[in-house]
Amino acid sequence: MIRNALLSTFLAAFAVSAGAAPADFAALRDYAQKAVAQCPDGITTLEPIEQPGPAGFLIYRLTARSSDPSCGREAFLLYSPMSGQVIIGSVFALPFDNRSVELRVANAVSQLLHENLTAAVGAFPLPDGLRSVSMTKATPFGPFSYHGFLDRSQQFLIVGSRGSLFIDPGTSLVESLGIENGVRRGNPKAKVKIIEMSDFECPTCGRAHKMVEPLIEKHLDKVDYYRLDLPLFEHHEWALAAALGAQAIEKVAPSKYWGWVNFVFANQDTIDKSKNVPEVLKNYCQDHDIDWKRVEKISTSPEERSAMLDQVSRAFDNGINSTPTYIVNGRIMGYGPEGKFTVDAIKKALGVK
Repeated sequence: MIRNALLSTFLAAFAVSAGAAPADFAALRDYAQKAVAQCPDGITTLEPIEQPGPAGFLIYRLTARSSDPSCGREAFLLYSPMSGQVIIGSVFALPFDNRSVELRVANAVSQLLHENLTAAVGAFPLPDGLRSVSMTKATPFGPFSYHGFLDRSQQFLIVGSRGSLFIDPGTSLVESLGIENGVRRGNPKAKVKIIEMSDFECPTCGRAHKMVEPLIEKHLDKVDYYRLDLPLFEHHEWALAAALGAQAIEKVAPSKYWGWVNFVFANQDTIDKSKNVPEVLKNYCQDHDIDWKRVEKISTSPEERSAMLDQVSRAFDNGINSTPTYIVNGRIMGYGPEGKFTVDAIKKALGVK
């Protein structure tokens, strides 16, 4: 994920329009508290920054602290008094020279990530004159894109989640993740909505599954549950293949999907030793009366692989780049090393002890 960087001070200032309404600091703080991951003993603070930045936005430093050292965040919160738009993430000052903005963005991001990326800027402006930016790199699995926004001065690149002060950030989050691409179970009318984002090769995800799965299975009438694959393919060798296998099984034999999920999480060590997910998948399909030829065709499809990479990209766009991540009624839960905080939050939402 693109890393935080301090705003450069050598660029010219871009003031918010004189007719803009003043920021409602209490509302902004409430928005920030809801938008960041919920953590044990969490404290979220906002601090105005009096220095130049993206045109049309007020800038705040957002800090989320917790008694769990693995759960916290520092970011910028940008607020537009004109539109009510809020962006939480990182801000990068671009070099100001005669090159095209695409080249300036590509150069800046390539230097930050120590990889070669290309950049494309959207043709049509978003609110406050923002333009969407795609920053793409080559991977062994195909092109992968990070996304961000270029401010109307074309001197700042913003990478982060975008919402509105007038809309609950949980609503914006759920809509932007594309949960319609996930696998759903439980009660669609339930008041409790939980989204799981996990990686089949992640050991913590395996441990989390052993704790969370019995809870969900026992209380399916109380929860509208979604699972989205988040294979961290640059760190985990076989996570993407296992996720593609899961998607294929869901399309060919939907009733067998959760069995595959349970099987992989229960056999991570064995799969890790073999590294041969296609063979494991084939054996699983043959043992469970699933049409292997159809599963093989879907799981090896370039289109399916590209869609899975896009799914990972959407998670990264929203600052979700670790697994497991659980979202309970629109709130991201900081999982931590043991997961007690998240499991307790799920129990509380379900009304069980």
